[in-house]
Amino acid sequence: MQRVISLSLPFNKSLVNTILLYNDICNLHIQKSLELRSLSKSLLHQSLYKYIRDKYPSFSSALIQCARDNAVEILRSNKSQPHTLKKKYSSIRFDLRTCKVFLESGQLSITTIDGRKKFNLDIPSYFSKYFSWKVKGLTLGYKKGHFLLKVIVEGDRVSPVDNNAVLGIDLGLKNFAVMSNGFFVKSNKLRTIKRKYSYLRRRLQSCGTRSARRKLKRLSERERRFMRDFNHSLSKQVVELDYRCFALEDLKGIRKGRKGKRFNRMRSNWAYYQFRQFLSYKAEDRGKEIILVEPYYTSQQCSSCSYIAKENRNKGQFSCKNCSFSISADLNASINISRKGQNLFEQAVVNQPIVTIDERQRIRSRY
Repeated sequence: MQRVISLSLPFNKSLVNTILLYNDICNLHIQKSLELRSLSKSLLHQSLYKYIRDKYPSFSSALIQCARDNAVEILRSNKSQPHTLKKKYSSIRFDLRTCKVFLESGQLSITTIDGRKKFNLDIPSYFSKYFSWKVKGLTLGYKKGHFLLKVIVEGDRVSPVDNNAVLGIDLGLKNFAVMSNGFFVKSNKLRTIKRKYSYLRRRLQSCGTRSARRKLKRLSERERRFMRDFNHSLSKQVVELDYRCFALEDLKGIRKGRKGKRFNRMRSNWAYYQFRQFLSYKAEDRGKEIILVEPYYTSQQCSSCSYIAKENRNKGQFSCKNCSFSISADLNASINISRKGQNLFEQAVVNQPIVTIDERQRIRSRY
Protein backbone atom coordinates (compact mmCIF):
# COMPACT_ATOMS: atom_id res chain seq x y z
CA MET A 1 0.00 0.00 0.00
CA GLN A 2 1.08 3.58 -0.64
CA ARG A 3 1.03 6.68 1.51
CA VAL A 4 1.96 10.33 0.95
CA ILE A 5 4.21 12.29 3.32
CA SER A 6 3.70 16.05 3.07
CA LEU A 7 6.80 18.13 3.83
CA SER A 8 8.04 21.67 3.18
CA LEU A 9 11.19 23.03 1.55
CA PRO A 10 12.99 26.38 1.85
CA PHE A 11 12.72 28.80 -1.07
CA ASN A 12 15.10 28.05 -3.92
CA LYS A 13 15.19 29.87 -7.26
CA SER A 14 16.40 26.79 -9.15
CA LEU A 15 13.37 24.81 -8.02
CA VAL A 16 10.99 27.59 -9.14
CA ASN A 17 12.62 27.74 -12.58
CA THR A 18 12.48 23.94 -12.82
CA ILE A 19 8.74 23.95 -12.08
CA LEU A 20 8.10 26.67 -14.69
CA LEU A 21 10.11 24.92 -17.41
CA TYR A 22 8.70 21.47 -16.57
CA ASN A 23 5.13 22.75 -16.97
CA ASP A 24 6.01 24.50 -20.26
CA ILE A 25 7.42 21.23 -21.60
CA CYS A 26 4.37 19.35 -20.32
CA ASN A 27 2.15 21.80 -22.24
CA LEU A 28 4.23 21.21 -25.37
CA HIS A 29 3.48 17.50 -25.11
CA ILE A 30 -0.23 18.21 -24.51
CA GLN A 31 -0.46 20.42 -27.60
CA LYS A 32 1.45 17.90 -29.72
CA SER A 33 -0.72 15.05 -28.51
CA LEU A 34 -3.90 16.96 -29.42
CA GLU A 35 -2.40 17.82 -32.79
CA LEU A 36 -1.50 14.20 -33.51
CA ARG A 37 -4.74 12.93 -31.93
CA SER A 38 -2.73 10.26 -30.18
CA LEU A 39 -1.81 9.37 -26.60
CA SER A 40 1.15 7.24 -27.66
CA LYS A 41 4.18 8.02 -25.50
CA SER A 42 6.60 6.63 -28.08
CA LEU A 43 5.10 8.85 -30.80
CA LEU A 44 5.39 11.93 -28.57
CA HIS A 45 8.98 10.99 -27.75
CA GLN A 46 9.88 10.76 -31.43
CA SER A 47 8.16 14.07 -32.20
CA LEU A 48 9.47 16.28 -29.38
CA TYR A 49 12.44 14.79 -27.53
CA LYS A 50 15.22 16.00 -29.85
CA TYR A 51 13.61 19.44 -30.20
CA ILE A 52 13.35 19.90 -26.41
CA ARG A 53 16.89 18.65 -25.80
CA ASP A 54 18.25 21.11 -28.35
CA LYS A 55 16.21 24.04 -27.05
CA TYR A 56 16.68 23.33 -23.30
CA PRO A 57 20.02 21.51 -22.93
CA SER A 58 20.08 22.07 -19.15
CA PHE A 59 16.80 20.21 -18.68
CA SER A 60 17.31 16.57 -17.70
CA SER A 61 16.23 13.89 -20.19
CA ALA A 62 14.59 11.95 -17.34
CA LEU A 63 12.49 15.02 -16.45
CA ILE A 64 11.41 15.32 -20.09
CA GLN A 65 10.06 11.78 -19.88
CA CYS A 66 8.31 12.59 -16.59
CA ALA A 67 6.68 15.64 -18.22
CA ARG A 68 5.63 13.53 -21.23
CA ASP A 69 4.03 10.86 -19.02
CA ASN A 70 2.30 13.55 -16.97
CA ALA A 71 0.86 15.15 -20.11
CA VAL A 72 -0.53 11.83 -21.35
CA GLU A 73 -2.16 11.10 -17.98
CA ILE A 74 -3.76 14.57 -17.89
CA LEU A 75 -5.27 14.04 -21.34
CA ARG A 76 -6.47 10.55 -20.44
CA SER A 77 -8.16 11.84 -17.29
CA ASN A 78 -10.10 14.58 -19.12
CA LYS A 79 -10.66 12.53 -22.31
CA SER A 80 -8.40 14.75 -24.45
CA GLN A 81 -10.43 17.91 -24.03
CA PRO A 82 -9.26 20.75 -26.31
CA HIS A 83 -7.60 23.77 -24.69
CA THR A 84 -6.15 21.55 -21.97
CA LEU A 85 -3.37 23.45 -20.24
CA LYS A 86 -1.20 22.86 -17.17
CA LYS A 87 -0.85 25.88 -14.92
CA LYS A 88 2.61 27.33 -14.71
CA TYR A 89 3.04 26.76 -10.95
CA SER A 90 1.16 23.47 -10.70
CA SER A 91 2.96 20.56 -9.04
CA ILE A 92 5.49 18.51 -10.98
CA ARG A 93 6.53 14.88 -10.66
CA PHE A 94 9.93 13.30 -10.00
CA ASP A 95 10.70 9.60 -10.30
CA LEU A 96 13.57 7.64 -8.77
CA ARG A 97 15.93 8.69 -11.56
CA THR A 98 15.50 12.39 -10.75
CA CYS A 99 15.33 12.32 -6.93
CA LYS A 100 16.66 10.48 -3.91
CA VAL A 101 14.96 10.75 -0.53
CA PHE A 102 16.49 9.44 2.70
CA LEU A 103 13.72 9.75 5.26
CA GLU A 104 15.66 8.52 8.27
CA SER A 105 18.49 11.03 7.82
CA GLY A 106 16.23 13.75 6.39
CA GLN A 107 18.19 14.22 3.15
CA LEU A 108 16.85 15.06 -0.30
CA SER A 109 18.74 15.07 -3.60
CA ILE A 110 16.74 16.39 -6.54
CA THR A 111 17.40 17.23 -10.19
CA THR A 112 16.93 20.88 -11.27
CA ILE A 113 17.83 22.89 -14.37
CA ASP A 114 20.99 23.94 -12.51
CA GLY A 115 22.05 20.37 -11.77
CA ARG A 116 21.56 18.19 -8.74
CA LYS A 117 20.62 20.02 -5.52
CA LYS A 118 20.64 18.72 -1.95
CA PHE A 119 18.28 19.79 0.84
CA ASN A 120 17.77 18.98 4.51
CA LEU A 121 14.22 17.90 5.33
CA ASP A 122 12.44 18.67 8.59
CA ILE A 123 10.43 15.44 9.04
CA PRO A 124 7.94 15.38 11.98
CA SER A 125 8.21 12.47 14.39
CA TYR A 126 4.76 11.10 13.48
CA PHE A 127 6.14 10.15 10.05
CA SER A 128 8.81 7.93 11.62
CA LYS A 129 6.70 4.80 10.99
CA TYR A 130 7.36 5.28 7.26
CA PHE A 131 11.15 5.39 7.54
CA SER A 132 11.44 1.69 6.64
CA TRP A 133 9.08 2.03 3.66
CA LYS A 134 10.31 2.27 0.07
CA VAL A 135 10.23 5.69 -1.63
CA LYS A 136 8.49 5.49 -5.03
CA GLY A 137 8.71 9.13 -6.13
CA LEU A 138 7.64 12.63 -5.18
CA THR A 139 5.74 15.68 -6.38
CA LEU A 140 6.77 19.30 -5.85
CA GLY A 141 4.37 22.24 -5.86
CA TYR A 142 4.79 25.98 -5.39
CA LYS A 143 2.12 28.29 -3.96
CA LYS A 144 2.31 31.70 -2.28
CA GLY A 145 6.09 31.59 -1.98
CA HIS A 146 6.16 28.14 -0.35
CA PHE A 147 7.13 24.73 -1.67
CA LEU A 148 5.02 21.70 -0.83
CA LEU A 149 6.85 18.41 -1.17
CA LYS A 150 4.85 15.17 -1.22
CA VAL A 151 6.88 11.99 -0.92
CA ILE A 152 5.16 8.79 -2.09
CA VAL A 153 6.16 5.73 -0.06
CA GLU A 154 5.14 2.10 -0.36
CA GLY A 155 5.01 -0.59 2.31
CA ASP A 156 3.58 -4.04 2.96
CA ARG A 157 -0.11 -4.45 3.61
CA VAL A 158 -1.25 -4.99 7.18
CA SER A 159 -2.50 -8.48 7.97
CA PRO A 160 -6.33 -8.56 7.95
CA VAL A 161 -8.09 -8.64 11.30
CA ASP A 162 -9.63 -11.91 12.47
CA ASN A 163 -13.21 -10.77 12.08
CA ASN A 164 -15.72 -11.13 9.21
CA ALA A 165 -18.36 -8.68 10.45
CA VAL A 166 -19.55 -6.02 8.00
CA LEU A 167 -20.89 -2.61 9.05
CA GLY A 168 -23.33 -0.91 6.67
CA ILE A 169 -23.15 2.89 6.47
CA ASP A 170 -25.90 4.96 4.85
CA LEU A 171 -24.74 8.49 3.97
CA GLY A 172 -27.29 11.27 3.62
CA LEU A 173 -28.09 14.94 4.04
CA LYS A 174 -30.36 14.96 7.10
CA ASN A 175 -28.28 12.32 8.86
CA PHE A 176 -24.72 12.50 7.59
CA ALA A 177 -24.20 8.82 8.42
CA VAL A 178 -26.43 6.09 9.84
CA MET A 179 -24.83 2.75 10.66
CA SER A 180 -26.37 -0.68 10.78
CA ASN A 181 -25.41 -1.01 14.47
CA GLY A 182 -27.90 1.79 15.28
CA PHE A 183 -25.43 4.68 15.53
CA PHE A 184 -26.68 7.98 14.06
CA VAL A 185 -24.45 10.90 13.05
CA LYS A 186 -26.74 13.91 12.92
CA SER A 187 -25.92 16.72 10.52
CA ASN A 188 -27.78 19.54 12.34
CA LYS A 189 -24.60 21.35 13.39
CA LEU A 190 -23.00 20.68 10.04
CA ARG A 191 -25.92 22.14 8.12
CA THR A 192 -26.10 25.16 10.43
CA ILE A 193 -22.47 26.03 9.79
CA LYS A 194 -22.84 25.49 6.04
CA ARG A 195 -25.94 27.74 5.97
CA LYS A 196 -23.91 30.40 7.78
CA TYR A 197 -21.13 30.25 5.20
CA SER A 198 -23.67 30.23 2.37
CA TYR A 199 -25.31 33.39 3.77
CA LEU A 200 -21.95 35.13 4.11
CA ARG A 201 -21.00 34.15 0.54
CA ARG A 202 -24.20 35.66 -0.85
CA ARG A 203 -23.63 38.92 1.04
CA LEU A 204 -20.00 39.21 -0.05
CA GLN A 205 -20.70 38.26 -3.68
CA SER A 206 -23.37 40.95 -3.92
CA CYS A 207 -20.85 43.47 -2.55
CA GLY A 208 -18.23 42.66 -5.22
CA THR A 209 -15.36 44.77 -3.82
CA ARG A 210 -11.74 43.64 -3.75
CA SER A 211 -11.79 43.19 0.04
CA ALA A 212 -15.01 41.15 -0.30
CA ARG A 213 -13.29 38.81 -2.77
CA ARG A 214 -10.37 38.37 -0.37
CA LYS A 215 -12.82 37.60 2.42
CA LEU A 216 -14.63 35.08 0.18
CA LYS A 217 -11.38 33.23 -0.41
CA ARG A 218 -10.62 33.06 3.32
CA LEU A 219 -14.15 31.80 4.03
CA SER A 220 -13.89 29.03 1.44
CA GLU A 221 -10.60 27.83 2.94
CA ARG A 222 -12.08 27.96 6.45
CA GLU A 223 -15.14 25.93 5.40
CA ARG A 224 -12.92 23.41 3.63
CA ARG A 225 -10.78 22.95 6.75
CA PHE A 226 -13.88 22.53 8.92
CA MET A 227 -15.31 19.82 6.64
CA ARG A 228 -11.96 18.07 6.40
CA ASP A 229 -11.64 17.98 10.21
CA PHE A 230 -15.21 16.66 10.54
CA ASN A 231 -14.58 13.82 8.07
CA HIS A 232 -11.23 12.96 9.67
CA SER A 233 -12.78 12.76 13.15
CA LEU A 234 -15.77 10.71 12.04
CA SER A 235 -13.77 8.27 9.90
CA LYS A 236 -11.37 7.71 12.80
CA GLN A 237 -14.26 6.86 15.15
CA VAL A 238 -15.86 4.52 12.62
CA VAL A 239 -12.69 2.62 11.74
CA GLU A 240 -12.03 1.85 15.42
CA LEU A 241 -15.27 -0.14 15.65
CA ASP A 242 -14.97 -3.92 15.88
CA TYR A 243 -15.73 -4.67 12.22
CA ARG A 244 -13.58 -6.17 9.47
CA CYS A 245 -15.34 -4.44 6.58
CA PHE A 246 -17.35 -1.26 6.02
CA ALA A 247 -20.01 -1.24 3.29
CA LEU A 248 -21.05 1.99 1.60
CA GLU A 249 -23.19 2.82 -1.41
CA ASP A 250 -21.44 3.55 -4.69
CA LEU A 251 -22.71 7.11 -5.18
CA LYS A 252 -20.85 7.88 -8.40
CA GLY A 253 -22.90 10.33 -10.48
CA ILE A 254 -25.14 11.28 -7.55
CA ARG A 255 -24.76 15.00 -8.34
CA LYS A 256 -26.26 14.63 -11.81
CA GLY A 257 -29.84 15.68 -12.37
CA ARG A 258 -31.84 18.69 -11.22
CA LYS A 259 -34.02 18.42 -8.15
CA GLY A 260 -34.54 22.04 -7.22
CA LYS A 261 -32.17 24.91 -6.45
CA ARG A 262 -32.14 24.40 -2.68
CA PHE A 263 -31.60 20.63 -2.83
CA ASN A 264 -28.91 20.96 -5.51
CA ARG A 265 -27.02 23.44 -3.34
CA MET A 266 -27.16 21.09 -0.33
CA ARG A 267 -26.07 18.16 -2.49
CA SER A 268 -23.12 20.07 -3.96
CA ASN A 269 -21.82 20.80 -0.44
CA TRP A 270 -22.06 17.12 0.57
CA ALA A 271 -18.52 15.82 1.18
CA TYR A 272 -19.37 12.10 1.09
CA TYR A 273 -16.46 11.18 -1.22
CA GLN A 274 -13.87 12.76 1.07
CA PHE A 275 -15.28 10.77 4.00
CA ARG A 276 -15.00 7.58 1.93
CA GLN A 277 -11.37 8.33 1.05
CA PHE A 278 -10.43 8.97 4.67
CA LEU A 279 -12.23 5.84 5.84
CA SER A 280 -10.55 3.79 3.11
CA TYR A 281 -6.93 4.55 3.99
CA LYS A 282 -7.56 4.45 7.75
CA ALA A 283 -9.17 1.02 7.36
CA GLU A 284 -6.25 -0.19 5.25
CA ASP A 285 -3.83 0.84 8.01
CA ARG A 286 -5.68 -1.45 10.43
CA GLY A 287 -6.09 -4.49 8.18
CA LYS A 288 -9.68 -3.62 7.31
CA GLU A 289 -11.38 -2.68 4.06
CA ILE A 290 -14.38 -0.97 2.51
CA ILE A 291 -16.84 -2.44 0.00
CA LEU A 292 -19.01 -0.41 -2.39
CA VAL A 293 -22.48 -1.79 -3.04
CA GLU A 294 -25.11 -0.85 -5.60
CA PRO A 295 -27.51 1.73 -4.13
CA TYR A 296 -30.59 0.39 -5.92
CA TYR A 297 -33.63 -0.16 -3.67
CA THR A 298 -31.68 0.09 -0.40
CA SER A 299 -34.20 2.72 0.77
CA GLN A 300 -37.29 0.91 -0.56
CA GLN A 301 -36.52 -2.68 0.51
CA CYS A 302 -37.72 -3.94 3.85
CA SER A 303 -34.83 -5.19 5.98
CA SER A 304 -37.20 -7.66 7.68
CA CYS A 305 -39.04 -9.39 4.80
CA SER A 306 -37.16 -8.00 1.73
CA TYR A 307 -40.38 -6.63 0.20
CA ILE A 308 -39.62 -3.75 -2.20
CA ALA A 309 -42.05 -0.89 -2.76
CA LYS A 310 -41.68 2.86 -3.19
CA GLU A 311 -44.54 3.42 -0.75
CA ASN A 312 -42.60 1.73 2.06
CA ARG A 313 -40.68 4.92 2.71
CA ASN A 314 -42.37 8.10 3.82
CA LYS A 315 -39.75 10.83 4.31
CA GLY A 316 -37.65 9.76 7.33
CA GLN A 317 -39.78 6.80 8.35
CA PHE A 318 -39.94 3.30 6.87
CA SER A 319 -43.13 1.25 7.21
CA CYS A 320 -43.36 -1.98 5.24
CA LYS A 321 -46.65 -2.46 3.37
CA ASN A 322 -46.18 -6.23 3.45
CA CYS A 323 -45.22 -7.09 7.04
CA SER A 324 -45.90 -3.75 8.80
CA PHE A 325 -42.29 -3.57 9.98
CA SER A 326 -41.54 0.00 11.08
CA ILE A 327 -38.11 1.60 11.58
CA SER A 328 -36.11 4.69 10.73
CA ALA A 329 -35.72 4.87 6.93
CA ASP A 330 -31.97 5.55 7.12
CA LEU A 331 -31.38 2.74 9.60
CA ASN A 332 -33.34 0.36 7.37
CA ALA A 333 -31.16 1.39 4.40
CA SER A 334 -27.96 0.86 6.37
CA ILE A 335 -29.06 -2.67 7.33
CA ASN A 336 -29.72 -3.45 3.65
CA ILE A 337 -26.31 -2.02 2.75
CA SER A 338 -24.72 -4.21 5.43
CA ARG A 339 -26.34 -7.35 4.00
CA LYS A 340 -25.29 -6.52 0.46
CA GLY A 341 -21.77 -5.86 1.69
CA GLN A 342 -21.74 -9.14 3.64
CA ASN A 343 -22.70 -11.08 0.50
CA LEU A 344 -19.98 -9.40 -1.57
CA PHE A 345 -17.41 -9.90 1.18
CA GLU A 346 -18.20 -13.61 1.55
CA GLN A 347 -18.02 -14.10 -2.23
CA ALA A 348 -14.62 -12.39 -2.32
CA VAL A 349 -13.31 -14.64 0.47
CA VAL A 350 -14.68 -17.83 -1.12
CA ASN A 351 -13.45 -17.00 -4.63
CA GLN A 352 -9.86 -16.22 -3.65
CA PRO A 353 -7.51 -18.38 -5.78
CA ILE A 354 -5.51 -21.05 -3.96
CA VAL A 355 -1.91 -20.66 -5.12
CA THR A 356 0.69 -23.12 -3.90
CA ILE A 357 4.30 -22.17 -3.17
CA ASP A 358 5.51 -23.94 -6.35
CA GLU A 359 2.93 -22.03 -8.44
CA ARG A 360 4.01 -18.70 -6.91
CA GLN A 361 7.62 -19.40 -7.84
CA ARG A 362 6.60 -20.37 -11.38
CA ILE A 363 4.54 -17.16 -11.77
CA ARG A 364 7.46 -15.01 -10.52
CA SER A 365 9.85 -16.69 -12.95
CA ARG A 366 7.77 -15.45 -15.89
CA TYR A 367 8.51 -11.86 -14.97
